[in-house]
Amino acid sequence: MTQEPHREDGADGDALPDFASSPTRAGLPDLAADHGPATLGEPSESARRRTRATMIAVISGAVVILAVLALVLSQTVFRSVLEDPDPTAQGTSTRSAEGRSEYVPDPEDPDIAPPPPIFTQAPTTECTVAQNTRPAQPSAAGKVRGGGLEYTSPEGWGDGWAVHSLPYLTEVGADGRRVEGNWFSVVNLGRVTFPEDEGGYPGLEAAAVAIFQCYATTAGVVSHFGEHPEVTDYRSEVMTVDGTAAWIVQATYHFEDPEVLKTSSASVVTAIVVETPEGPSALAGDVAADQPEHVQNLEDIIASLDVVE
Repeated sequence: MTQEPHREDGADGDALPDFASSPTRAGLPDLAADHGPATLGEPSESARRRTRATMIAVISGAVVILAVLALVLSQTVFRSVLEDPDPTAQGTSTRSAEGRSEYVPDPEDPDIAPPPPIFTQAPTTECTVAQNTRPAQPSAAGKVRGGGLEYTSPEGWGDGWAVHSLPYLTEVGADGRRVEGNWFSVVNLGRVTFPEDEGGYPGLEAAAVAIFQCYATTAGVVSHFGEHPEVTDYRSEVMTVDGTAAWIVQATYHFEDPEVLKTSSASVVTAIVVETPEGPSALAGDVAADQPEHVQNLEDIIASLDVVE
C-alpha cells in the first residue's frame, strides 16, 4: 500500500484550502477597490419641473395670504385712520334700534325746550293802565324812586327818558340809556296796583308774570320785537330784594326783524315784584341784550335795589 506524503500542518488531504495567502477573500468582491465616491449627475427635466411647480405654488399661496391681510386692514384700521369720520355722523341706511335708547329732550333745558306759555302767548290779563295816578316821591341825586323801591342810576344813564304810564304800576319813576335813535334801555319802578274788578293783587308770582307779559307786548316794544319774537334765557323764580321776598320773571327777546335797529337786535325784559311795607312795588324794564354795558347796567341796578318805605 502506497502512503500519502505527510503535510507540515498535520492535515490530511481532505483539509480546507488556505485562504490566508490569497490577495482577496474567496468569492466576495472587493467593493472598496471596485467603487469610489459617488458623483451625482445633472437633475432630470421632470425633476426640474416638479421643483418649479412647488416653488410657484408656495409663492402664489403667500401672495394670496398677503392680499387677504391687506384687504382686512384696509377695511378696518386704515379706513378709520384715513377717513377720520365725524364721531356723531351716521349714514342714512336703515338701522336697527337694538342697543339704542330713545332721546327725550329735557323740558327744563332752555336751549332745546320751548319756553313756557308765559313767555310766548298774549297777556293773560287786561293789562290795565291806571288813570290820574300820583307821581313818584322825589329821589336823591343819582337815584330813581318808584313806589316803595329805589335804585342807583349807572354811569351813562339819564339821557332824558320821560316817565310813561305802565300796566299795573302807579307812582312810576324811571331812567334810561339811549341805544340809538328813539330806542332806549329803560328801567321803571312803581307801585303795583291791580283793580278790584280784576280780583285785586294776585300775589308775588302772578303779579310778576302779568307785569312782564304786559310790558313785553306794549305798543312801544312790539313795534321792534315783532309779533312772534324768539325767546331765550328765560326764568321765573323767587328771590329777595334788600332782604325782602320778591319774584323775578326775565327773558331775552330777539327781534323778528333783526335789521330794525343797526346796533341792537334783542332786549332783556325783566319784571320783579317786591313785598314792600305799604303794598307791593315792582321793577319793569328792558335793556339792549347785545350791548354788554347795558346788560351790566341792568345787573347793577337790580343789585342796588333798596326798599325805601
